[in-house]
Amino acid sequence: MNFAALPNLLALAVLVGVFRAISRKDASQQIQLWLLGWILVLVHFAATLPVPTDEFWSRFATGMAVGALILASVTFLISVVAVAYTRSRQVGLALTISVPALAYACGAIWGVDDPKFYYLLIAVGTLGPLFLIWRYHRKDRLYAAGMMLVSLLMAAVIAREVATGNPGLGIVSILAALNFAAGVLYWKQHRRSTAGVLTAVGGFVLWGAVFPTAVLLLLFRPAVKVDSEVWNIPKYLVAVGMILTLLEDQINKSRYLAYHDDLTGLPNRRLLEDRLDQALAQAKRIGGKVAVFVVDLDHFKEVNDNFGHRVGDVALQQVAVRLGNRLRASDTLARSGGDEFTVVSQVSGEPASLALLTALESALSDPLVIEDKEVLTGLSIGLALYPDDGSDADQLCAAADRGMYASKRLGRNPGVNVTIRHLTT
Repeated sequence: MNFAALPNLLALAVLVGVFRAISRKDASQQIQLWLLGWILVLVHFAATLPVPTDEFWSRFATGMAVGALILASVTFLISVVAVAYTRSRQVGLALTISVPALAYACGAIWGVDDPKFYYLLIAVGTLGPLFLIWRYHRKDRLYAAGMMLVSLLMAAVIAREVATGNPGLGIVSILAALNFAAGVLYWKQHRRSTAGVLTAVGGFVLWGAVFPTAVLLLLFRPAVKVDSEVWNIPKYLVAVGMILTLLEDQINKSRYLAYHDDLTGLPNRRLLEDRLDQALAQAKRIGGKVAVFVVDLDHFKEVNDNFGHRVGDVALQQVAVRLGNRLRASDTLARSGGDEFTVVSQVSGEPASLALLTALESALSDPLVIEDKEVLTGLSIGLALYPDDGSDADQLCAAADRGMYASKRLGRNPGVNVTIRHLTT
């Protein structure tokens, strides 16, 4: 029994339990793949626990350990390169990478001597990923070219090892390449210099470096002995980095939701108040004007009653997009209520506010189409203009709100500014 592997086995069992608990709270594909990857690493350590005396079982245990490690590396790679892929694409990519790699490893472990066997697997294991990279990423030419170049270089390195009669070193190259690629793609996915991302990326890079480093020490410094715990540090760095990344994502999401509507992604009332205060402060400095529009959907309750709340939610999302398409980048569109939106826009004067009003009125000139259904609803809009209708945010919002309700009572949108002004004063 290899008792030296027992601490790592216990540590990995705890780690799998942690990711299992996380996956129960967040069942995203990426976390499920991370959980699977750590289960496979656990299998790797379990396979190193027994010490068989028979050659057959020794090779079998080695094959299990190496195979589990290759599959774990492929799983981590898939989790970051194909996070937006469909499940079928993920499975296809995983098979394209793992089947040739596993076959190569099994051949080297069981002593296959025919170089043609390895060359065939190298060709299959290279051409498959090259095809998928080109098919799915050809629009990003720089990324696709880089990945294809690295794949070809790795194939050349492994082929050289086969040619020199050392196919076993190809396993080292495969494991190193998979972990290096996982680190690069982890960075590409997150693109931020936070503790979690840097720890995970550094862990993957070190994990990949472990394999060639161990071979080089064995060849050139055989007297140097490195404890297994040292070699396994990169694995735990990756795990810590993943957990920290999830924590950072949750913090960012909570911070985002504190200022944005979860359904539409628009600023919520809290952020709206801040944007309106900023617009008024700037208008006061330069002597400009600020238009505040309160936009309410007509008969939206009937939409929910007739089609269900799911269709109603999609309708709100489509309305948000249509209103946003009629605004400038400097304008603010917020969801200020259930079916109510507020627009804040710095305008040059009354004609500009009228033009924006007309644009907003036209947002629902065409019916919403949801699940092959035409959803007919209209808009009631109230307008207040700073400083004509109010000198602060509360006065302007109240004036625009009164104008919106007056418009709703009339059953139509006010078409001219003088009417709106009269209704809001």
